Amino acid sequence: MIYRLAGEADLPALAQMRWAFRSEHELPADAMPEAEFLPGCLDILRQSLASGRWAFWIAEDGGQIIAQAFVQVVPKLPDLYHLERGFGYVTNVYTRPEHRDQGIGAKLMGRLQAWALERGLEFLILWPSSRAVPFYARTGFHPAQRILEYRLLED
Repeated sequence: MIYRLAGEADLPALAQMRWAFRSEHELPADAMPEAEFLPGCLDILRQSLASGRWAFWIAEDGGQIIAQAFVQVVPKLPDLYHLERGFGYVTNVYTRPEHRDQGIGAKLMGRLQAWALERGLEFLILWPSSRAVPFYARTGFHPAQRILEYRLLED
């Protein structure tokens, strides 16, 4: 198993995995068709990678991407202790169903966490589904007490 940062050549597979992730349980009747989603998603992934503010982590086995985790680096304004600080927003964590429950996602998350620490990020945040909370707890995430949310749009 190879754990690494994704590059430009990996983006079509990541767009396809994003579709699989979001459509895995039930595809809403008003969802856009896959043929429309994939090129638009690919364009956004290309822009995100080029910006340098996103990192796409993957687990690869035999040349096939089997798990992914995305992190956006969010810079913070300088404070009296650090001129450059930031945090990471983790999203799109997905392992193909046939590769689940083998520790691959946890190892991938560990690589992402080590990378974030090396970059000097202050913390990582994410919004898990209720089903995913035990997984994130096993990888060291815990409920935050200081975050507030003001919801502008409903999913």
